[in-house]
Formats: sequence, structure tokens, C-alpha cells
Amino acid sequence: MISIRKSGSIGVNRAALEEFFEDNEGAVLYFDEDVNRIGIEPVPDTDADDAAYTVSVTDSGGTIAPKAFLETYDLIPDVTTQYDPVWDDDDDQSLVVLNLEDPTGTYGSPDDE
Repeated sequence: MISIRKSGSIGVNRAALEEFFEDNEGAVLYFDEDVNRIGIEPVPDTDADDAAYTVSVTDSGGTIAPKAFLETYDLIPDVTTQYDPVWDDDDDQSLVVLNLEDPTGTYGSPDDE
């Protein structure tokens, strides 16, 4: 599972980290506004692409902190929203895809401000 957090980061659970990122320590993000999907391209590290974000790994999973990217496309949710990622491997590029039209759940509550 991959979550877009209300804090502006992306959480990757251990299973998704192992399945999609293996030894990759970087990620490049894409947004397709026409179909409302985020694509995450695993890359070896942040030196692999100028637009790459670091994938910080812990015992429970990983975190990507693309707050500016998410703000640019107004993608920060009011509550942390979870998605079931799928691997999209085409001729041009291999991406982990999150269909923003099909969340699997939410976690927490919106701020009361």
C-alpha cells in the first residue's frame, strides 16, 4: 500500500517498498491530470535524475517527501489516503501508478482548523 499523507509526504509500506523499490533509493514523480494518476519511477538514487526525491527507509517501510510536487498539483489530501499501487511497465518507462480516483481507504482525520 502507498499513502499520500495530509502532511505532504508519501508513505510506502514494507510490502510495496520491497516489491517496487528493491535497492532503489530515489523516486521521480509524475502526474497525469487527464486520468488523475500519479506515477512514481524508482531510480537508483537522487543522482540518477535531477527531479528525484529520496526514498527514506525505516523498518516499517519508506517515505518520499515531495511536498512541493504535491502542492503544485493540489494533491495533498485533507486526510491521509491509501492506494493500492500497480506496476505499469510500458515501452518508454516503468512506473508505480496510483489511481487517485480509486483510494482503498483513509487514515486519521482532517485538522479542525
